[in-house]
Amino acid sequence: MGSADELGLAYRRLIAAVVANDEVALARVVSADIVDHSPVPGQQPGLAGIVFWMQGIHAGLSGLTGSVEDTVAEGDKVAGRVTWQGTHSGPFMGLAATGLPVTVAAIHILRFEDGLAVDWWGVPDLYGALTRMGARFDIPPD
Repeated sequence: MGSADELGLAYRRLIAAVVANDEVALARVVSADIVDHSPVPGQQPGLAGIVFWMQGIHAGLSGLTGSVEDTVAEGDKVAGRVTWQGTHSGPFMGLAATGLPVTVAAIHILRFEDGLAVDWWGVPDLYGALTRMGARFDIPPD
């Protein structure tokens, strides 16, 4: 993969494939052997694991959108900031559906080889999203 523009475009194609819940489009930008360095519980390795994650987010958040806010590229890596939005219509991170609108901000770093993502690091603001959906996190005093 070459320029910063090409890496940014590849990242946008990946996000668009997730939003569309499109396994074929996802396979065009993600290596079969991708390493997800931040997998969700129960996620298998490789592209199958990314599909598992994608299907899970769609099961919990109907009407999912993903807006790429920023991308920064260097070498063979791109960092992206995305805002996911949907309606909490199914189980999400152990929380039963609330019907509430949900926004999840996330930062990703992806490494590409031969036009395909081969490494993925993701840091979503799940605490903020779950709190807005009504989850309670009681921290016991010391």
